[in-house]
Amino acid sequence: MQVDYYDRPEWSYSQMKTILDSGIDYAVAKKQGKIPGPKSPAIDLGQLAHMMVLGGPDQFALSEFPDYRTKAAREWRDSQEELGKIVISQAQWNDIEQIVTNIEAHPHFKEYLGKGDKAFNELELYATADGVKLRGKADYLRKLDSGGLIITDLKTTAQFDSWNRKAYYSHYDLQAAVYSLLGTAALNAKPELTNYYFCVAETVPPYRVQFMHTSLEFIESGERKLRKCIDEIKQFGDREPSFLLQEVIELGDYSL
Repeated sequence: MQVDYYDRPEWSYSQMKTILDSGIDYAVAKKQGKIPGPKSPAIDLGQLAHMMVLGGPDQFALSEFPDYRTKAAREWRDSQEELGKIVISQAQWNDIEQIVTNIEAHPHFKEYLGKGDKAFNELELYATADGVKLRGKADYLRKLDSGGLIITDLKTTAQFDSWNRKAYYSHYDLQAAVYSLLGTAALNAKPELTNYYFCVAETVPPYRVQFMHTSLEFIESGERKLRKCIDEIKQFGDREPSFLLQEVIELGDYSL
């Protein structure tokens, strides 16, 4: 029986970044399904943008109702959610259509997200790093004739101008390091000729789009985070998660 990608036992980037933010016990418990994940309209818009640009299963239902005050509207919404659909409004659909139009009109779209014989969308990748099994699903990956790779990840944001800072505290450097490792291992590519990009699209007017190339320093920052995560996973072993945090935190004066 084939196991769904999201139910597989390997560690993903999103699971490992939880180690950095909340600790190994919390990350393991979340990985085991003991802690539910978030659900928000921002995540849904990002998923819809991915589907329209990169393909994949249609998990969305477009609502014809302006709101859910009536019984008929609520019954329709509930029926769609029971089918596993993500309900979106007409306004959200209009936003996404403009976002996708701007992404595909960008002068670098064909180079960094375009179709081709050696280009893959939503490609599942697997590798082992120091005994820890990893997995990832690359938004876009293209092998070059030189033996290198172009890897591109599509991101949406409502705060376009602060995205550079967000990339670090959201641990996108870890994601770039993990996917670079996975991509080069899976396609037998040359790491020194691999380039990682983010296509960042704004979810509010004027729906700006920019491609951002990751520097060597950015990748190395992610590699340090990956090393920390691997060490934490190996040290944790097969024990059960504990939420009795033993470390005593020193509180400072943050009033200013």
